[in-house]
Amino acid sequence: MMEKIKTILSLIIIVICLPYLITFVVQGDFLSPDGKKDQSPRAEKEARQEDTAKLISLLAAQMPVTFEKEALKAQSVIARTNLAYAKENDQAEPEGVSNEDLRKTLGAEEYQKRFELLKSCVEETSGEILTYKEKAVQLPYHFVSAGQTREPLLQDGKEKTPYLKSVSSIQDLKSERFLKVEFLSFKQLQNKLESAFPDIKFENTKELEKLAEVTKRDSASYVLSVQLPEKAVSGDDFAHALSLNSACFSIKNIDKKVRIVTKGYGSGYGMSQFGANEMAKEGMDYQAILDYYYDAKIGKL
Repeated sequence: MMEKIKTILSLIIIVICLPYLITFVVQGDFLSPDGKKDQSPRAEKEARQEDTAKLISLLAAQMPVTFEKEALKAQSVIARTNLAYAKENDQAEPEGVSNEDLRKTLGAEEYQKRFELLKSCVEETSGEILTYKEKAVQLPYHFVSAGQTREPLLQDGKEKTPYLKSVSSIQDLKSERFLKVEFLSFKQLQNKLESAFPDIKFENTKELEKLAEVTKRDSASYVLSVQLPEKAVSGDDFAHALSLNSACFSIKNIDKKVRIVTKGYGSGYGMSQFGANEMAKEGMDYQAILDYYYDAKIGKL
């Protein structure tokens, strides 16, 4: 009789556990019968490991691995924040370096050393994101500012990104990418503008003001508006049309040619990576760097 009871109990246990065993064999993860992921410490650990790999690939794509560790840690927090924001708002996640290209990006000879550096930057800032009103935010950043980062964007007369601020980043003047000077003929300028703005009719002219004239700048000297023959376009759109390094530019007619002087490299919003690296060289830690460039608090996922 006792043996019969044991057999029945064994069959009951097998029936109860069968959905878990089948799911594990088929999907390679512990899921409950209703399809939800197991929240066990082992499953959470694996999820964290996957996030670490993702963040390492993002960090490798976003900042030179030769930069100071505290600057890399600051970028780690930015990468994690933008990843969290994308997930929370059902947006496309930022893309990092593929596994195939990671060795090339980090350098074959220094690969292991640099990989461990990035891994430590991610792990030492584990779970940290920048928040505004206790929510993850989308954090812009750029490589080199024009000496000062840009003020917050406006939308309907209100600050669209109140966690951004305009601050001095004078260290950026040291960068090789800080300044670029180029010359175009009037015809070259016209061709580029016609290609970028096909709805505008351009006439052959050697008067720069009739082709393009800067009409408005922000407090950091980035161009907000450029007047073209039939309409005004944003400084960012104009910079993109001419493949300029940033929207902090000036255009001038010199010796029958158009001289374009561009300062900075990138959007000018948020953290200057070059500036952050210079701060790290001076002994500033990643938390102080982030606090300098953003009006946001460090929180946890």
